[in-house]
Amino acid sequence: MRALLLTTFIVGPLLLGTAAPVALGKSVSQLQPSASISSFWIGRIRSTSQATIRTRSTQKKPIARSALMKRPSTHAFRAELIPSSAESSKASSTQPPQPSQPIFPVLAQTDIRPLDQILLNEILRKMPQQCWDDLKSFYVRYDKSGQRGVAGKESIVMQRQNVDDQEFRALFVHEFGHVLDLGCLQGTPATGASEFKDGNDLMWNNDPSLLFYRISWTSHNVQKEGMKPEDFVTGYASWDVFEDLSESLAYYVFQRNAFEKRAQTNPKIAMKLAWIETYVFPGGKTIAEGQHQWKGEVPWDSTKLAYTWGN
Repeated sequence: MRALLLTTFIVGPLLLGTAAPVALGKSVSQLQPSASISSFWIGRIRSTSQATIRTRSTQKKPIARSALMKRPSTHAFRAELIPSSAESSKASSTQPPQPSQPIFPVLAQTDIRPLDQILLNEILRKMPQQCWDDLKSFYVRYDKSGQRGVAGKESIVMQRQNVDDQEFRALFVHEFGHVLDLGCLQGTPATGASEFKDGNDLMWNNDPSLLFYRISWTSHNVQKEGMKPEDFVTGYASWDVFEDLSESLAYYVFQRNAFEKRAQTNPKIAMKLAWIETYVFPGGKTIAEGQHQWKGEVPWDSTKLAYTWGN
């Protein structure tokens, strides 16, 4: 999930419960998908922002999902509010493991366990290189406080207690998706303000993320009319534009085959797949082997889906 203004370490990315319905707003007409999904939709997403939007009913339509606490917009982190857990984060081995590649300075902290540094370093190197330096602050909690993860444009805080390696790795990719979205992919003021904001922060018209947002949304938390649960990779992705993008990134990294299968029959999913293979992993990239089988039921949480990790 996106970061909060941290007065306490609150609201992890994937809290379960009951949620209020997402408001539905305007719609953009869509073409039917062609046999060549990626090439067709790459052209389609580039023209999405030029599509004619017509006003329809603004009646709210509930989308079934577990609930999340309502969150304010996020951005800022205060490092002093994230207490160090040096005592609880001592390595279990007297022989520290040796990484195969240099550890990123942002991960090479004494209060992050060596094995976790190696795991995180490995997955960060799988992310787009142009975004590596946008992650400027990283914290791991080894106590039982706080939620699983929270992130902003340049910072991530993650919980390790009761989170196994598989989930921890997937959770990192989800949280890094917010850094990529809000910190790495940005527009310029000269192009003017768009209809999307992150709280009070404007998002400029040439921000690549807008092409993704406009597939399903009219504003940061208002869906286009006619959106269905299966138009999102997971239930949590339907929360707002930021979670939609981050969940889609994690789903692609760990469940690419299922993503591609769904894209064959769902134009919205096809456009999101094409956006990732245009702006994040140009031409496509296989990182893990997903074990999620698409059978028509939308999963709630991408970080809970099984996969096989490969180097």
